[in-house]
Amino acid sequence: MTRLVAPDTQRSNRGKPHIILPAPPQKPHALTAPKRRTRLKDRYWFKTIKWHLYKKRFGRPTWVARYRFDRIVRSLTPADLVIDCGANLGEFTHMLALNGATVHAFEPDPYTFSRLRENTSHFSNIVCHNQAVGVGQASVKLYRKPDFDLSPDAASISSSVFADKINVAADNYVEVEQIDFVSFLKSLGRPVRLLKIDIEGAEVPLLEHMIQADALATVDVVFAETHESRIPSLAARTAGLRDIARSRFPAKLYLDWE
Repeated sequence: MTRLVAPDTQRSNRGKPHIILPAPPQKPHALTAPKRRTRLKDRYWFKTIKWHLYKKRFGRPTWVARYRFDRIVRSLTPADLVIDCGANLGEFTHMLALNGATVHAFEPDPYTFSRLRENTSHFSNIVCHNQAVGVGQASVKLYRKPDFDLSPDAASISSSVFADKINVAADNYVEVEQIDFVSFLKSLGRPVRLLKIDIEGAEVPLLEHMIQADALATVDVVFAETHESRIPSLAARTAGLRDIARSRFPAKLYLDWE
């Protein structure tokens, strides 16, 4: 008489059925952090394809600048030195530090600086400075949004040393310390691989001074966001900077980063 064997069994060499049990599900390692979902537009491969497809005819300058920024960030090593001016809560500071590069992060607002320190405390290669960067050492007013206290984390990205910026209040400010940034660059005594500047209008006088003082010679590449749409009084000077960037520093100074 023929014996039937279940599909999930096999016969051993002695003729007895050998039951094969399914492997237990693998548990995630206790130290493995959950993967963060990345928006499609922020994925490196997506930006790479977009840059190649649209560069010649349809590409926006902001796409090109962000593609080059991300490409350099991915190539950073512990031997590199980078500077984040306008670090805010530390989103880009974190990105710049991931590969071990030394990062100097400047954030003048006292509240925002405390959040920056908190968010980057697990990095030993980040040096945080509670200072504004500018032309000359001084005490300056940092103007905040009218409703800053209601949601300081969200409002902090708008703070500016320009009282005529359209989304800040001239009567809501804090006094902060400003350093002479060109002097700081010279004190480092080594080249800067990447300089990111997002300082809500103060980028214009700072970059003008850096160009005049030939301070860009110590920096490999600069990515800056300009704010002439919110500070109309800077429109003409920003246009002049763009002309200089195109004619003298086409592969060094990017003013369309955001």
